[in-house]
Amino acid sequence: MNAIVVDDDKPTVDVIVNTVNWSKFQIGAVYSAYNIAEAEQIFQKYDISLAICDIEMPMGSGLDLLKWVREHHYNTQFIFLTNYERFDFAQLAIQYNASGYVVKPFNAGRMEAEITTAVQKIHHEEQYQAGKKYEQWFSGNLAYVENGFWLDILQEHITMDRQIIEEEIRHRKLQIKTDITYQPILVSINYDNPASDEAYRSDEGTYENAIAHAVAKTLMGLDDGSRVVNYHKKNTAYIVAILEDVGDKLIEKSNYLIQLAHERLNCILTIYIGNNVYIESIPDTVRKLELLDHNNVASKGCVFSENDEIVLSREQDHLLNQEQIKLLLSEKKAKELLNLLKFSLETLAAERKLDASSLARIRQELLQLVYVYLYSKQIEATQLFGNATSEMLEQKATNSVMDMMRWQIYLITHTVDYVTNIEQSGSVVSQVKQFIKEHYQENITRTDIASTVYLTPEYMAKIFKKETGVSLKQYLSDYRISKAKELLTEPNIRVTDAAQQVGFDNFSYFSTVFKKATGLTPIEYHLEVTGKTK
Repeated sequence: MNAIVVDDDKPTVDVIVNTVNWSKFQIGAVYSAYNIAEAEQIFQKYDISLAICDIEMPMGSGLDLLKWVREHHYNTQFIFLTNYERFDFAQLAIQYNASGYVVKPFNAGRMEAEITTAVQKIHHEEQYQAGKKYEQWFSGNLAYVENGFWLDILQEHITMDRQIIEEEIRHRKLQIKTDITYQPILVSINYDNPASDEAYRSDEGTYENAIAHAVAKTLMGLDDGSRVVNYHKKNTAYIVAILEDVGDKLIEKSNYLIQLAHERLNCILTIYIGNNVYIESIPDTVRKLELLDHNNVASKGCVFSENDEIVLSREQDHLLNQEQIKLLLSEKKAKELLNLLKFSLETLAAERKLDASSLARIRQELLQLVYVYLYSKQIEATQLFGNATSEMLEQKATNSVMDMMRWQIYLITHTVDYVTNIEQSGSVVSQVKQFIKEHYQENITRTDIASTVYLTPEYMAKIFKKETGVSLKQYLSDYRISKAKELLTEPNIRVTDAAQQVGFDNFSYFSTVFKKATGLTPIEYHLEVTGKTK
């Protein structure tokens, strides 16, 4: 599967091409084009499944390219880039079946979410085409066709008008009734420990397929997944089951499914049962169920109906005890602080004051307190927490109470452990010396060295001199000269090469520093230790 990124702004193209994890979506080649003419040439030469395209460009708009692609019958999903939302553009994009759009500036998370949706459409279209081609020999493929139909219903790729839906059903040769009501069931997937979550991300399809099969078998009594649809929204994996003949004991079956998933797949399912609606109203019902799940951060692993009210009240004051957190941070009492945060979450949940927005406020309050604390210690918090694990945990913290607690544990323990480590100045010095040992040949600066220990350059240099008795600049210079002396014992080495190999790009400056340290110029030292004469 190949993709193309089209934008007249070259930096935007470069950022998207170099930032998105294309292999995650099984996209092999990613081509770049800076106007419509270049893009058309690439379409004619390569099989392009996904196009990410700016809407407004001086040499033809993205909509012009979309029209051209549709007229030439290329089967490509489009994601548009735009500086602002325009209703007229959105209308045309929908008319020509675009997958989605992303408002600039570029946001990797939003872009990958849109790519996920587009790739799902590509796969379902491939399955649909395969079903059309082989249904006369292998009727089992019709399950894929029906599954693709329900995905298109949920994502409203089919206009929610009953006559249009009936026409689409006839076109796909499906046996689906439109004069009866259906009951949508939304299943939200969470994991009760980080190891399971990591396993899920590394083998996403296997986990989802296993859960979808369990949903079909337990709730619907089906062996195929024709009416069970998997999809993602932001950081949440969802499964929707479309029930026609509900029967009795639905809540009992749902609770059994939750228990089954927990025991066998080590995951937590939360099930939301929608009201009975006609086919054209299914997307609206599912959105209501998604909103319930979004606000449900304290009661995962339960069964809810569409009419349930999960959150009853909100407060606008600080949700956390600011002074107590500051005190425990200053005393580096990680265990006591984590217990306080856990108690705060439990109290808010019991008072029904906990939803996604309140979790976001808690995250912001705690981040601010931790960052101010680290700043007082002259530790660069943005560098300390600038790794993939930290970013992933922080992003997921608002998904549930469990995810919030995982992030808090990481944030507080990492903060307290690092501050404790830094206050043992010998640890900082040893890390700095090791960095110099590994990088003295490069053009390194005080800022480069400080970034390895997440300290401000001034504070790091102060600690180093206090511990060693020499300035950082002097230590680096002395280390380079000692390495230069080792090189100059080799008879055939050129003195200028020795200077460059130890990190000096100015030979005159190297000679001055070397003579100040040894009493000899580099040439004199080389001649003396090798026994050569001028």
